[in-house]
This record gives sequence, structure tokens and C-alpha cells, in this order.
Amino acid sequence: MKIQSSLIDSEEQQDLKSKYEEIYTRSDVWMYKKSHGIHSVVLKQIIELLPGARVLDAGCGAGRLSLMIATQADWVDGFDFSEAAIHIANLNAKACRIDNVSFFIADLDNYQSQNPGNYDLITLIGVLEHVKDPIISLRAINRLLKEGGTVVVSCPNFLNFRGYTYMTLLTLFDLPMSLADLRQVNYMDMQHWSKETGFEPYKSIGAIYRFGWVEKAVEDMIKRVPLAVRDKELSISINYEDYNSWLYSQLDFNRQYLSYLEVRGILKRIQRIAKLDPKPLEDIDPGLWTKMSQYLNEDIDTDPFYCETEPFCYQGGECIYLLRKVKDVI
Repeated sequence: MKIQSSLIDSEEQQDLKSKYEEIYTRSDVWMYKKSHGIHSVVLKQIIELLPGARVLDAGCGAGRLSLMIATQADWVDGFDFSEAAIHIANLNAKACRIDNVSFFIADLDNYQSQNPGNYDLITLIGVLEHVKDPIISLRAINRLLKEGGTVVVSCPNFLNFRGYTYMTLLTLFDLPMSLADLRQVNYMDMQHWSKETGFEPYKSIGAIYRFGWVEKAVEDMIKRVPLAVRDKELSISINYEDYNSWLYSQLDFNRQYLSYLEVRGILKRIQRIAKLDPKPLEDIDPGLWTKMSQYLNEDIDTDPFYCETEPFCYQGGECIYLLRKVKDVI
């Protein structure tokens, strides 16, 4: 199924699609560390809802979360508008010998228009920050869900050390801090969007705390800021050396903060609930197979924390929101 979206303008869609095609054809996508652990956190939150459930993974990428869910659910559909991602997802399913999953090249609005609303649960991981209108997207999700169904939304979060410097530069100088994200989502946005789209938020979970607070945060900003300044063609004097030194100077305090949260039981260690067991496929390049194996074995150690306690759950580099469908929308 190859269909085009009306959620974003055709030119914007082609630009975003090109970015994701480039991502999925680059070998380092398999080592994309920023998202490590999120799929395992999501699975833990929904595992009791999965027996006998029909699930949709909207924006499934290369399919890892879909396959993890399929080990527990009755059936999983996944779609993504990247043809390369769906090709890889099908290879991953074959390697894991999981046959209760189907993958489609599609986008949300057209997928919704061609499918009845019969899903018990829908995951929307790393999607809403990219779409033109989140309310339109969540209404489409509503129409795909059964009454009382659950949607799991995960978006980057900025109420943390990295986020404060990121958002300061974005708002003060209008720097293009991300070429793919159209917005920076917070819990207040999710509360507002939920009311407008027939959902009720009932739980929030934070993840990737090291990316929000310690070395990974500093390394990301040191790389990101000069690129954003270049793309903005900003003609002012910038002292990167002092800026970078200031970032590093905050690390001791930030490490102590995360340690305090862990000792208090506010930050918890991610547990591996579903372990995928891929077997080599014939005619697969050994280099590709190595990357597939690494991808399917989600790294839960590099960024090992998650949080279910408010308000600390809003301080990770990612926030996961569980929304319950409370009414139909037109």
C-alpha cells in the first residue's frame, strides 16, 4: 500500500519523507542511541492490555516495537511512509519468525480512511512532533480505536537541562534546532489535544534521562548548535568554547540529581520484557545482518532509567503519554 498524506503539504511531505528515507538507508540508523530503551518502557506500560488485542503501530519505522508487541498480542499492524523502513521491518519480522504482524507503506490519514476502527490499542511513537496538525492526527487515531481503547504517544521532552538550553536558543534566535521536528511537545499540549480529540490522559512516563541531563545532552548540544547557527546564517559573534565549557561544568550537579532520583526510587531501571530472537536470513549481507541484530536487541543499558512519578516523569528526554478514548469524534 503506497499512499500520500494530506496531513502535511505535499512539498513538506516530500522533504520529510526524503529525510527519513536517508535515515533508513544510512547504516548508523541501527545505532541510533537517543531512542534506546523507549520501546521496552512502552511495552511494560501496556503489557497487561495485550493478550487477545489487535494493535496498530503508527509510524512503525523498522518494526522493533511492532515485533515486541506481537510477542504478547493477538495481531499487530504497522505502517510507515518510508518504503525503506517497511522493507527492513519485513526482514526483521522474517528473521524473528513472527507471523502475527503486517507492515504497510502508508500515512495516518489515508490508512485511517481505508481501515475500520477496530484496534484495541495504538502506539504513536515519535510521530506528533512531525505532523502539521496534531489534533487532526489524534482524531484519525480516535476513529481507528475501539470504544475505551488506549493510544500510547511518545514525544521528545524539553523540561530538562538539554531542553532548557535547546529551547532558549530556539525561541531567542529562532534557530532551526531540528530539521524534522515541527514543534516541541509538552504535557500541557497533550492535555489540550486530548480534550479536543476524545481522549483522557491517565498516565505519563519519562524516559532517556541521561540524554536530557548528562554527557549525552552535552554532546548533542555541542554538535547541534553550530549546525543550527550555520543553517540560520546568523551573523553574530558566538563563543562556542565558553558555551561548551559551561555545558560541561554542569555535569557534576546533574549526575548528582539523577543519582538522588534513583536512590529515592523515583528513577527506575528499565527491564527487558520481550527478547526478540532473530535468526540469520539467506541472501542477507553480513553487514546488514549485524545491524539488524543490534537493532532488534534494544539497548536498555546506555540510558537505563524511566520514571512514573509526577512531576519528575516530565523531566526525561522523552515523555510517554497513555490516553484513553472516552468518546468518538467526527
